[in-house]
Amino acid sequence: MTDEVFAKSLYWLDKLCKAGTQKEVNLNGNGESTLDPKLIERIGMVRGVVGNERRVSFCTNGVNMTPELAHNLKGSGINGIDISPHSPYHARKAISYLVDAGHTVLCTPGAIVQTHNWAGQLEPIHTVNCRLVIRCDPLIEGRGYIQSEGTLSPCCYDYRNLGQFGTVFDDDLLEREIKPYELCKTCHQQIPNELLLRGAYEN
Repeated sequence: MTDEVFAKSLYWLDKLCKAGTQKEVNLNGNGESTLDPKLIERIGMVRGVVGNERRVSFCTNGVNMTPELAHNLKGSGINGIDISPHSPYHARKAISYLVDAGHTVLCTPGAIVQTHNWAGQLEPIHTVNCRLVIRCDPLIEGRGYIQSEGTLSPCCYDYRNLGQFGTVFDDDLLEREIKPYELCKTCHQQIPNELLLRGAYEN
C-alpha cells in the first residue's frame, strides 16, 4: 500500500472512530502482513488514530517471524496477532517467539484441518460442499476492507475486487451500500436471507 492510500485510509478510520462505529482494525490484507516494510510504523499510526480501547491486529503465517520482529511488535501498539499456519513448523516457531516477547497469540488451524480456500477461489478440488455454521459478520455489520490500491470490498476474501463498492478517494464512501455479490455464492459463511434479497444474485 502506498503512503497516499494509507494516509487516506487513516482519514476514513478517524471519521469512523469519531462516529463511534469502528470496533477494531486488522492490518491483514490479502497476503503476508510481515512483508510490509512499514508494518511497525503503520501499526503505531493506526493506534494513534483509534486510541487505546480498540483492538489493532494482523494475521501472519509465521514464516517471517523472528525474535527481533516479535520484540519490536511489542512496543508498536499491536494487541492482537493471529497465526494462520501454512506450515506447522513455522507456526510453532512464530508462536514461541511471540509468546516469549509477551504477546497473546490466537492460532487458527485454517487449511491444516478444514477447507479454507477463500470462498471457493483456491484449490477447488479441496472444496467441501457445505456451509459451516458461521455467520457472515462482514455483510451483517456492513464492513469494508481496503485493498492495497485503495479499493474497498465487503469481504477480506475478495482479492480480485469482485465486490468493489468504492475507493478511499471517494467523498461519499460512507453512503455506499454494502451487499452480497458474486463471491458470496461459493462462500462457506451463512448470509441472512434479508441480506441475500438485497444482493446481486438469486439465492
